[in-house]
Amino acid sequence: MIGKVHVYNEEVFAEGGRLLQFLNNFHVTTKESAVRNEAVVQGGELWDDERIAETARRLRDPLWSSVIAVVPVKSTEPGKVDVLIVTRDVWSLRFNTKYTFQAGKLTNLQMSLSENNFLGRRNVFAAAVTMDQGAIAAGPLFLASNVLDRHYDVSINVRDILSRDALLNDSTFHHEGSSSSIAISRPLWSLATKWGYGASFQHRFAINREFTLTHLRQVQCPAGGDCRNPEDGAPADELFPWIYGMRSWGVREYVARQWGSRWKQNLTLGHTVDSVRPRLLDDFAGTPEQAAAFADAVFPRSEVTSVLFASYNVFTPTYRTRRNVQTYDLAEDVRLGPSVEASFGVGLKVLGSDANFQRGGLTGGWTFPWCRDGSVTLSSGVNGRYQAKEFIDNTAQVSTRIVTPLWPQGRFVIEGTLATRWNDTQNASYGIGGDPGLRGFGINQFRGQRVFSTQAEARSRSYPFWVLRVGGVLFYEAGGAADTLRAITPHHDVGLGFRMLIPQTSRELFRFDIPFPLDGANAGRPRFIASFDQAF
Repeated sequence: MIGKVHVYNEEVFAEGGRLLQFLNNFHVTTKESAVRNEAVVQGGELWDDERIAETARRLRDPLWSSVIAVVPVKSTEPGKVDVLIVTRDVWSLRFNTKYTFQAGKLTNLQMSLSENNFLGRRNVFAAAVTMDQGAIAAGPLFLASNVLDRHYDVSINVRDILSRDALLNDSTFHHEGSSSSIAISRPLWSLATKWGYGASFQHRFAINREFTLTHLRQVQCPAGGDCRNPEDGAPADELFPWIYGMRSWGVREYVARQWGSRWKQNLTLGHTVDSVRPRLLDDFAGTPEQAAAFADAVFPRSEVTSVLFASYNVFTPTYRTRRNVQTYDLAEDVRLGPSVEASFGVGLKVLGSDANFQRGGLTGGWTFPWCRDGSVTLSSGVNGRYQAKEFIDNTAQVSTRIVTPLWPQGRFVIEGTLATRWNDTQNASYGIGGDPGLRGFGINQFRGQRVFSTQAEARSRSYPFWVLRVGGVLFYEAGGAADTLRAITPHHDVGLGFRMLIPQTSRELFRFDIPFPLDGANAGRPRFIASFDQAF
C-alpha cells in the first residue's frame, strides 16, 4: 500500500557554477501541487509498477521538465511504501527559437518571448512569431493544462499575418490576413481515464503560397489552354506564381470513451464543419481564360463539409524508456506492440454539406523491441473519399523506422517511406528536397503524385561539455518524386553534421549539417543547413 506521495523539484541549474546557478532566481519552479495533479498514483492505493511508469511518462513533457524520476522510498507507516517524484524544470522565462537555414536563406523560423511555467502551474503565456518563406504570423499564445485541477486543457492562439517580402525587403507592414485556434478539452489524460471530450475552432484568412527552391512555384497557363508545369523557355506572359487567397474555418466537437487493460481501446464520436474558399488575388495578371485555367489547376476544392464521424483505436499499452534518439541524454518513451486506427465519416447536405459523401481511413503499425533500447517500426495507412459513385482524394503510405541498440560509440537510425495519391481533386502533390529529406538538393526540387524517401544516420553518443551535450552524425539519403513510380529518378546525397543540446533550456537539438549531392548539376557541391531539431 502506498502511504504518501512526496515531490522534490530540483533547481534548473544544479551545476555549471555560480553564474548559472544565479539564474535560478529568475525561474519559478513548478509547484508541488501541479506535479501531484499529473501523477496517476495517490496515497492509499496499491503499488503498481505500470502506473508508476505512467506517472513518469506524463511528467516527462519536454516543455516543462528535463529530468523525471519516480521511485519507492521507505514510509514512516509500517507496512506501507511512499512514492518520491523528483523533477528538474526546463528554464521557462526565455526567448524560444526554432529555425531552418538552408540554400542561403532562413526558410522557417519560430520564436517567442514566453513564460513557459506561469506561476509554477505548467501554463504558457507567449508572444509568438512564425515565419515561412512567404509570410510572418505574430500574436499571443496561451496554453493551460489541468485547469481547475480537473485535467481540462485550454489552448488559445491568435495571429496577425504579414507579408514577409514587404517587411524584410521594404521595411513595411503589409497585412495579409489573420488566423486563430481555440480549443477546450478534457483529454484521455491517463490509461485509466474512461471519458474524454472537447471542442475547437480554427480559422485562416490569408494567402497560400507554394515554393520550389527559394522561389514561388511557377505554373504555365497558355492562353486558351490547360495549365501545366513550366517548360524551359516558356513565355513570361504564360507563367504565374503559385499564390492565391484562402478563407478557411472549421469547428470540431467530440466525445471519447476508453476501456481495456491489456488491449487499450478508444472510441471517438464527433462532428466537424469545415469551409474552404480559395480565390484569385486582385493583382492576377492573366486573361479571364487563364484565370479560370489557373484556378482549376491550383485551387483546392471550394466547399463546405459537415461530417459526422467515428474513429476506433486499439493498441497495447507497453512502453520502453530510452535515450539518444530524438535528443541527447534526456529520457524518451516509445510505445511497443501493435496499433490500429480506423475512421469513418459521413458528409450530409441535410447538415450543411455542399455534397453527400463518405470518407474513411485505416492505419496500422507494429513496433518491435530490439535488444535493450532499439526498435523496429513498420506502419502503413490508406485514406479516401467516396462521392458521386467515385473514389477521390485517395492516399496510401508505407514506412519503416529502425533504431539500432546503443553501442559504445553510438547508434544507427534509418527511416524509409513510400507514398502515393490518386484521383486527386485538391491539386495536391508530394514534394521532396531540402530539409527534411534529400538535404543536398533544393527545397521541394522534385514533385509528383508518388514519392519515396530513405534516410540513414550514424549518430554518435552525446559527450558532456560544461552544461552542453555534443555529438556528430554521418548520413546518407535517397529519394525522388514523380507522377508515376516508373518515372521517379532516384537522387542521392551524403553528409556530416554536428549536434548540441542544452538540456536545462530545451530538449531540441542545435543541428548543423553539410550535405553533398551525388548527382545532378550541383553534384559534389556542399550545402549548409542549420536547424533546431533532429533531421528525422
